[in-house]
Amino acid sequence: MSDAASFPHPSAWDAQTYADDFSFVAASARDLIEWLGPQSGEKILDLGCGTGALSATIAESGAVVEGVDQDASMLALAAREHPGIAFRQADGQALRVDAPLDAVFSNAALHWMPDQDAVVRSVAAALRPGGRFVAEMGGKRNIAAILAPLRAAMAEAGVPVAQQPQPWVFPSPAEQASRLEAQGFEVRRLAYFDRPSPFEGGMDGMRGWLQMFARAFSAVCPADRWEQVVRAVEDGARDQLFDGERWVGDYVRLRFLAQRV
Repeated sequence: MSDAASFPHPSAWDAQTYADDFSFVAASARDLIEWLGPQSGEKILDLGCGTGALSATIAESGAVVEGVDQDASMLALAAREHPGIAFRQADGQALRVDAPLDAVFSNAALHWMPDQDAVVRSVAAALRPGGRFVAEMGGKRNIAAILAPLRAAMAEAGVPVAQQPQPWVFPSPAEQASRLEAQGFEVRRLAYFDRPSPFEGGMDGMRGWLQMFARAFSAVCPADRWEQVVRAVEDGARDQLFDGERWVGDYVRLRFLAQRV
């Protein structure tokens, strides 16, 4: 999952904490598998499979599933938890497969890949004619109420906005549809919607979210200023995202089913 400032290193993720505290990421997208409609015997690749939870669910259909991810710790956990599924390390921006696939599935991973055109091009090359690309990713305005105070606090800590990382790509529906069509896909279904997402950890939920997902920012922040940044994000987002008991992230999701022509 390339450039150190904008993308996590392999093994940068704490896979077990992700599985324990952020399982909502996979759980909230289980109905995306209905869009995929996996069939017994189909060859399906789970792009950005993480801990493999959704790979395993897809495999219950009888499909032959392979999970790929760029993070070594995620893949190690996936292999331990789901020994009957093949997992390998790969970059979605330069995806290679041995034989054409019936479908590529992806949840909450595409927005971590800076070169979106390369991702779509790689997926198109991996699919057979008529193959399906089914994915959900962060869409335009995703985590806007977190990102605004985060960038302001980082600037206050001495990292100007122009020098801050850009870890995510959150396209609009029109942008993503155009990108898919340019690479030979026909968009069959597309949805763009808010998904308020409660964080684990009560009052510390935002802190935990930043620790897991904002590592690109903490990596370039002066070490003695990061605590100040965290508190500034909490203060800046509290009125909008804290309900008195827990933090609820302002997730906005973009979901699509596209067929290779």
